[in-house]
Amino acid sequence: MQSLRDIKKRIKSVKNIEQITKAMEVVSMTKMRKSQSYALRARPYAVAGFEMLENLLKRTTKLPELLVPRKVESSLLVIVTTDKGLVGAFNDNIVRKAQAWVNEKQAKGEIFKVITIGKKAKDYCDRKKIAIGKSFLDFGDYSEADEVLPAGDIILNGFLEKNWDTVDIIYTHFKTTLRQETVLRKLLPVTETGIQEIIRGIVPEYGKYSNVHNGLSHVEHRYNFKYKFEPSPLQILDVLIPELLRLHIYHVILESNASEHSARMITMKNASDNARELKGELNLSYNQARQSGITAQLSEIIAGREALES
Repeated sequence: MQSLRDIKKRIKSVKNIEQITKAMEVVSMTKMRKSQSYALRARPYAVAGFEMLENLLKRTTKLPELLVPRKVESSLLVIVTTDKGLVGAFNDNIVRKAQAWVNEKQAKGEIFKVITIGKKAKDYCDRKKIAIGKSFLDFGDYSEADEVLPAGDIILNGFLEKNWDTVDIIYTHFKTTLRQETVLRKLLPVTETGIQEIIRGIVPEYGKYSNVHNGLSHVEHRYNFKYKFEPSPLQILDVLIPELLRLHIYHVILESNASEHSARMITMKNASDNARELKGELNLSYNQARQSGITAQLSEIIAGREALES
């Protein structure tokens, strides 16, 4: 059995850990709410923009290069993780899906490139010796649109310059505070199915903005009028599509930030609960050890008295 001094030291250590994890839980909760508000405020604009794009595509036969599928000679994977840890299985789920994507490409002998967003993705690729074309770090807890423009421009320009013919992105989609989902989504070339997936993914299941868009069937009713294009549909799409894709990449970063803080809050809450439970067990062990010591001392006193009386 441990000595009383050792148990007291462990109780003190656990108390300190509980205080730290509780403080981190509160900080993560505050950041989560703020990052959620950023992501949720961006959703209605993104939904409207992609709905407009979907309807524009139905009213023109000419398609910009970003929408035209071509023979795939090289692929790009964008991996979005956190810069920091203490988020449970958050990053593990992302890199596991990314590794499966890489394994599939390697098994087929296909050429691929990787862009990482977040320190954990970069560290994983370095550790697994996966070549990184470009790495982006320190976007911060509340990223601004201007901060993510370089990432969006590299992805778009690389596609237009035929450095890669298809682009997939892996990130964590924020559904609720307690539920985040790791998703693999095709980013380029843009397709009608892809636009519908983006719209469905942008709208939250619950909360303030959950009623922004209930089903894609509303699109036809909201946009049943004819468009007059000036200067031309193709020129408009050439400007609109890159902007919407940059917005989508920005929205992915916001989703990832909100999911990160939610995961860290839950992880810290679990750590605090475990520390509290361990502290209770240690207090019980301390009291049992103390009681055993008192009992032993009383037994010695009684035995000594009986020896003197005899």
